[in-house]
Amino acid sequence: MLRIREQKLVDVSPVLSCFPLPTHNTLTLRSPFAATHLLSSSLNYEERLYPARKWACTQAKGIEQTALVSPMFRTLFNYISGKNVPNIRIDMTSPVTTYVEPGPGPTCESTFTMAFLIPEEHQEDPPAPPDNTIFIEDRPEMRVLTRRYGGYTSDEIIIKEAKGLAEAIKKNGEEGVNFEQYYTAGYDPPFKLFGRRNEIWFVKKAEKEEVMNGDVAKEKVEKKAEVAQENGDVQKEESGKQMANAEGEAKQENGEVVHVTD
Repeated sequence: MLRIREQKLVDVSPVLSCFPLPTHNTLTLRSPFAATHLLSSSLNYEERLYPARKWACTQAKGIEQTALVSPMFRTLFNYISGKNVPNIRIDMTSPVTTYVEPGPGPTCESTFTMAFLIPEEHQEDPPAPPDNTIFIEDRPEMRVLTRRYGGYTSDEIIIKEAKGLAEAIKKNGEEGVNFEQYYTAGYDPPFKLFGRRNEIWFVKKAEKEEVMNGDVAKEKVEKKAEVAQENGDVQKEESGKQMANAEGEAKQENGEVVHVTD
């Protein structure tokens, strides 16, 4: 069941505009994209496969996203700008993702995890975070169902797009899709006025994982059947022994009785 709480309209574009442009490619149109493989495409959405990669993340909880986006972005921006160990600047990458775990109700806190992809040259050994407000996530290979939408995003637009994508996925009969949580993805700096790219991601269980889980389940069923058969054979054998012992005892008793009457 998709739980996306109605929230106040939040324009996140001013978050980026408060930062001056540095000399490297941070917050420019040249930010490298996360590697991805397009698996399928339709009129309503795409299915993509993202390889396993390391991401720098920060997390916050709240009822409204408004007060959380700016401090989360600033924390990660400071990290790539040199507030790390060993105090080196690393390039900005695209997209910036936010993993949304909606709360159980409209007055309950949701959990938001914003993430910057670690550039390829630092994947093996990312700069260490300065404190526990940032953590490095080893994000596994991930299959997502997604579609794009333009303009400057907001909570109201995110809700509309997420619901629309979920409906399209369900209508298409997709299986193994997690609708409880979702990702938002943003690709552009605030000064890009046209052709902006935003996305919603729903994670889909990998087919090989489904097959593997099916094989494991089948193996478990077969194992249970074998155990049941073994238990049945043992019980049958024990029952046979008990019957044989009873017959032997009866014969022995009859023999003793005959001997006494003789």
